[in-house]
Amino acid sequence: MSVQQQENSDSREMVRAEKIVKRFGDITVLNGVDLSVKRGQVVVVIGPSGSGKTTLLRCINHLEKIDDGRIYIDGELMGYRESNGRLVEDREANIARIRSQVGFVFQRFNLFPHMTALENVIEAPIHVLRQPKSEVTERAHALLAKVGLAEKANAYPHKLSGGQQQRVAIARALAMNPKIMLFDEATSALDPELVGEVLKVMKQLAEEGMTMVVVTHEMGFAREVCSHVIFMDKSVIVEEGTPEKIFDHAENERTRNFLGMIL
Repeated sequence: MSVQQQENSDSREMVRAEKIVKRFGDITVLNGVDLSVKRGQVVVVIGPSGSGKTTLLRCINHLEKIDDGRIYIDGELMGYRESNGRLVEDREANIARIRSQVGFVFQRFNLFPHMTALENVIEAPIHVLRQPKSEVTERAHALLAKVGLAEKANAYPHKLSGGQQQRVAIARALAMNPKIMLFDEATSALDPELVGEVLKVMKQLAEEGMTMVVVTHEMGFAREVCSHVIFMDKSVIVEEGTPEKIFDHAENERTRNFLGMIL
């Protein structure tokens, strides 16, 4: 964990998940998962395919509705509200308001193909946040420069490499000025030579104090950048701790076996 991260992290929880249960039909994908992410933390979630990592991220911003438990974003209950002592689905407008505070970068870039890089970045702040186009456009140019794509503002996605498209996706998420960023295997769809350019941007965000939850198979990134590692398997959190603890002194046999196969 960098000095900058230590200075920017505090005891304020940006995400708190309590006893999260998520089922798809008869299959339980998350089974009583607890998660705490403090401001300024970079939490990396690792584990085998099918362990529930992506579903956990999607539940955090209510892209998937949980079957039990509670999720809070900066102290606000996400997706639900209290009514007569029980939880009921929240109003869509309130869900959208809280969700706008959570940036999400997907495995697939999901850019609008008919829009330039710049247009992709300015779309949500203008139409969701109702911000003035002139201000949003100026900030979008700065964000594209931040991710190393100042000269690609007018390029359409099909003219960009996978790494460039993913960096546009990061700029697009940052344009909403989120309180936390979620990354779902943001480099797994990229050719190996393009992975580094995306990880560089993610590392820079971490050094600047951005709160992040990152699902990844990039163990070098996890060891170097994150402040907390979570290992998931079979729908539960098996073990968690500092990078040193998980990578060098894992206590659970399932954790050690997983790391032994990929390191």
